[in-house]
Amino acid sequence: MRFKALIVSAFITLMFSPSSRAETNGGLNPSDIPMFPTNSGNNSSASNSNSDRQKLVASARKRVIINEMKVLKLNGTIMAEHADKTEPTALQTGSIVEKGDIVTVYGDSWVILKTHRGDQIGLNGNTVVTIDECYMEGPDRQVRLLLQKGTLLFHTNGDDSRQSFFEVNMGNVVASIDDLQAIFCYDPAKNFVDIKYIRGKIRVIDQTHSETFSMEQGEYNGYTRTQTNAGNNSEIPEEHSEHTWVNGKMAEEEPIHMEEIDEVNFKKFFSGEKPEIPGDNNIMLDDSQYVPYRQR
Repeated sequence: MRFKALIVSAFITLMFSPSSRAETNGGLNPSDIPMFPTNSGNNSSASNSNSDRQKLVASARKRVIINEMKVLKLNGTIMAEHADKTEPTALQTGSIVEKGDIVTVYGDSWVILKTHRGDQIGLNGNTVVTIDECYMEGPDRQVRLLLQKGTLLFHTNGDDSRQSFFEVNMGNVVASIDDLQAIFCYDPAKNFVDIKYIRGKIRVIDQTHSETFSMEQGEYNGYTRTQTNAGNNSEIPEEHSEHTWVNGKMAEEEPIHMEEIDEVNFKKFFSGEKPEIPGDNNIMLDDSQYVPYRQR
């Protein structure tokens, strides 16, 4: 019995000796064998794959080209003649207008178009405009409107891209805009252009020269019809201004005082409210509900 016990003890010692375990593991020390299997290579590959997939999705999103605007609000009868020569359609809220379309606003109707960049473009009564260019891709915004007649109201955002432009053609006058609040009126029968600017910068090119007009957002005084420039340390009031052009030439060197009711109705327009009728019987509004320069 004692001999058998010695044999069993010797066998157990042999099985659990370091040299025996090394031979069982192919001559490797236990410290050389990882305790838990890892998939570091697979994880790295999966991570790289996900990263590449995200880059492709982001790249694809940047390459999306948009050639349309959406109808944000409207009232009355507004028709769109389409560039593809299909049957003209009556616009509704949510309708789409595209590059090449001609939008006509009848009577006292109105419509607000919105670009995918958040710019809002208002068309008031008796207005016809052609969407000559509408291209948005990534940081670029390229818009060109041909105002055939009537009134356009702009509440647009800035754009830092060098490839971007936002132009409005009115006969012999071309306006380049960016971050802006303004009202443009064009009467082709008299070749007359009127631009009222509330905030922002406008560069106007006519038949004789190019000039830039700007107005910074500040505190507006309705009594004096003036605005304190937010960036003007001298606190000198600046008026909401207006300029006119006749036959492609600026009609006056000095800016015209903009009527307070024009700014009031500008704000009411974009909020969808009815325009305010002036209490002064000597002030008459035209079809676009703004004070025409010829009546001042």
